[in-house]
Formats: sequence, C-alpha cells, structure tokens
Amino acid sequence: MHTKSPPPRAGKLLLLLTCILLLAGCGRSVPVSYYQLAPVKGEAATGKAAAASTMIIGIGPVRLQEHLDRPQLITRSGANRLQLADSHRWAEPLAENIAWVLRENLSTLLGTEHLLLYPWERSTRVNAQVTLEILHCEGMDSETAQLTALWSISDRDGKPLLPPRRSSYQVPPATPDQEGLAGALSEALAQLSREIAGELVHIAPPGSDSQR
Repeated sequence: MHTKSPPPRAGKLLLLLTCILLLAGCGRSVPVSYYQLAPVKGEAATGKAAAASTMIIGIGPVRLQEHLDRPQLITRSGANRLQLADSHRWAEPLAENIAWVLRENLSTLLGTEHLLLYPWERSTRVNAQVTLEILHCEGMDSETAQLTALWSISDRDGKPLLPPRRSSYQVPPATPDQEGLAGALSEALAQLSREIAGELVHIAPPGSDSQR
C-alpha cells in the first residue's frame, strides 16, 4: 500500500510555514545583561596604612574553582545543584574582574598606587604578593551572596609572610535579582579586601621602603 504524497501546493505551503516559524523563533531571542564587580567608594586610608603604602604589592594570580570559570552568574539552590543564568553574564572573565577590584580596593584602603596585577615584569621585585583561590562566588537560594577564598601573602622570593587563610563572607542582596547579587558579591569582596589590607599593614615593617 502506497502513501499518497501531498499535493505540490500543499508541500510549498508547509515549507513556507516552517520557515516563518523558525524566523519567528530567532526573532524572540532573550537579551543578555552583563555585570561587573565594583570597588568600594569613599574609604580613605587610615594612619596605620602608612607603612604599607610604600611597599610594592603584587596582586595575583587569582584562580577560580572550575565551576566558577564560566561567563554566567551562578546561584546554588542546594548542596549539589547549581543554576546558571544564561541571560545574565559577567562582562569579563571573573578572575580578572576580582583581581582588578581587589587592586582598586587596596589602593583606596592603603592610600597607594604601588600595586601591580599579575603577571608583572620579571625584573620587577615586589615586597609582598597576594595570591587567591576563589572557592565560592555565587548566590545562595537568592537569599545571600557567598564569597569564599583561600589566600596568602608571600615575599619577593615566594617565602610565606602569612600562612594560607580561608575567608568566607555572606552578604544579603539589596534586591532579589542578578543585579542585587553582583552588588552583594562586590560588598563581600570589599570585606575580603579590608581583611587583606589589615594583614599587609601588620606585615609592613616600620619605615618600609619599596626600593630595598
């Protein structure tokens, strides 16, 4: 038994209808919003920061846990479940954004521009190098933003000046959306920056000189 083929006119109409539906679907693509972490504002350096202000401080490298090394903003909805927001993305690689914001925060907190982002010229000798591994930088059930980092400070020869430390911050977003999440993560990074700045002040010897 043979199945009858549709009449040529019906076949053309079916093809035309299929093309129209495909074009309509392409025209309804969801727009993408882009976000950045931002540095703190208006936090002047204190008198205690004077010793660290003469040091040359290297920032980086900053490494991410593999699940964070992607453009989408992430929300953790359970111990084993992550939600990636395809229409809400970081405007630049997250590790680079974190390093830049940390540099700007430390510049403000320590009152210095003697800060270098990794990698710097091999001939440059830094007095202290801050390295970080970011373990969490994500939303938690849309109720809080979590930033967790392993970080340490070493001298120009790689000798530890501060043993590796684990710091974790949770900040509630001002609004329950991705913009609120980015803002809360910026505040969490500001808190981490204050902790690192405090250690750099303690490490810097009195009358430290970047030319030593």
